[in-house]
Amino acid sequence: MRQMKLELLLNMLGNETRREILQLLSERPCYISELSQTLKIGQKAIIEHLELMRQAGILDTRVERIEKGRPRKYYTIAEDVIIEVRISPHHFRIERLLPGINRQVLEAFPNLASLLVRIEEAMEISSGARVEELRKIHSELMKEHEKLNEAKRVIEYLQRRIREEIRKEVAAEELRQLLYP
Repeated sequence: MRQMKLELLLNMLGNETRREILQLLSERPCYISELSQTLKIGQKAIIEHLELMRQAGILDTRVERIEKGRPRKYYTIAEDVIIEVRISPHHFRIERLLPGINRQVLEAFPNLASLLVRIEEAMEISSGARVEELRKIHSELMKEHEKLNEAKRVIEYLQRRIREEIRKEVAAEELRQLLYP
C-alpha cells in the first residue's frame, strides 16, 4: 500500500477541480475525456490533476478495451483511502484510517461481529438471494455506523469539556502563583 503524506493530501483536497473530480469518481469510475466533458475543463488539465492524485495514492487506474478505438484508462478512488479530520479549539487531528477487521473491535462491539458472521454466511448463498441478504446487512451496517458516529460526537464533546476544565485550572493555578508567590 502506498503511503500518503497528510500535507500532500490536504493540498490535493484544497483544489476545487480535484474535489469535483473526486465527487464524480465517488459515483462511478470515469475516463479522461468523460471527466473533461462533464467538468468543461481541458483534457491536459484533467490529466495533470488525475496524475497528481494517483501519485498521492488517492486514485487507482484500470484499462478496459472497447470495440472501436483505443483502450480506455478508467480512474477510481483507491479502496484504502479513508481520511478523518477533526478541528476544534486547541485540537487539530488528521487520521488516515485503514479499512480492515480488528478482532478487539469486534469483541467490543458484538453487533459488528454478528454482522460479519452474516456477511460470511451470505457469501455462500446463491447469487440472487445473496444480493438481497447483503443489502439487508448493508442497511444494518449503515445504522451501526450512524450510532458509532453519534457516539464519537459525544466523546469529542466530553473531551473538549475536559480540555477546557484543565485549561481553566492551569490558568487559575498560574494566576495564584503570580499573585501569591
